[in-house]
Amino acid sequence: MKITEDILKALQNCIHGIGSINEFSQQTNVNIETISKYLSRKSQSIKQETWEKLYPLLKPYLPKNGESKPMMKESKIPVDVAAVRIDHKHALLSIDEKILLDAFAELSPELRNKKLIELVELARQAVHKEKSAEE
Repeated sequence: MKITEDILKALQNCIHGIGSINEFSQQTNVNIETISKYLSRKSQSIKQETWEKLYPLLKPYLPKNGESKPMMKESKIPVDVAAVRIDHKHALLSIDEKILLDAFAELSPELRNKKLIELVELARQAVHKEKSAEE
């Protein structure tokens, strides 16, 4: 994959949104030296297997028009983990929210589901209390 200006900007913005090149490296499982080569333009292209690791996080930062948006083969990242990482609002989260998301991503799928059910129940109860107070 040729490193275009759009890809370079997406990489820079994604790293900034995540917080550090180290965190980005950990989330993508691509070493920091490789990412640094892309950022400094010491490398002009990205291997397909590396692109497949980067793309899920870069996707929200790439242009929306299909013209310059590169296509990706089927991702090797499990869907449940990718769903947690891909949310484009991740860049707008506070530090505490990012920490919670990172901790949540580390949980087993079963425990994630259990915690989501607990959170939904707490939210439902809060909405019910709020509606009761209005009446």
